[in-house]
Order: sequence, then structure tokens, then C-alpha cells
Amino acid sequence: MGYKVHTVDGRSGEVDLSTVRTYSKEVRVPSGTAGTYQLFKVPAAANVIAVRAYRTGGTGGTVQVKHGALDVLASVLTTSTDAWAGSTTVQNATCAAGDNLSVVLASPAGSPTEILVQVDLRTVAA
Repeated sequence: MGYKVHTVDGRSGEVDLSTVRTYSKEVRVPSGTAGTYQLFKVPAAANVIAVRAYRTGGTGGTVQVKHGALDVLASVLTTSTDAWAGSTTVQNATCAAGDNLSVVLASPAGSPTEILVQVDLRTVAA
């Protein structure tokens, strides 16, 4: 919720004064090879709110995001050829500063040329 403001040009609107911020981190796997890939170390306390994946070429593949050893997605995300797939059904999503997030790619089929995985997080800025 914001505050109503009026500017000198007569326009009015809402100003967001909250400290909640949403940001994304991505990992690009050029070969689309199955394995575990480190995404990043969480810089500040945050919650994972969504995971998205884009597969170029190939015919199959799944994605899971790990918070330490725990699965973030309630079920693996099945990728689509040359299209974004996404899920907001997350678990184990609360991350402390310094926690590690990684991406697990499995069952690539048809030799995908690359897979891009994006993780959206929401944090409270200091």
C-alpha cells in the first residue's frame, strides 16, 4: 500500500514506500546436459516465489531447484521446446542470507542446445 501524492503538474498516483523487492537470478546451461548447477548464494533473506525454464531445441527435460538439499518445487518442472514453462507452486522457499540455491536438470532428450532457468525471489530490503 502506498501514499497518495500530487505533483506540481497536477497528476496524482501511488508511491510504493514498502521495502519488499522482487528480483530474479538465472543460470544458462549451454549444452542442456543433465546435472546439478549452482545458481547463487542468497545475499539477503528472501522467499522463492517462482521458477521458470526455457529450453532451446531438443524434445524433453525437467528442472528442479534445490535449497541446500531440499526441493523447492513441489514437483519437477517439465520444459517446453522454445517456450517458457513456469511454476509458482513452491516449498522450502524461505532462504536466509548465505543459503545456497542450485538447479538440477534431468532427462534431457533430443539433444537440447541450451536450457535457461530463472528463479524469482522476494526480499525485504534493509
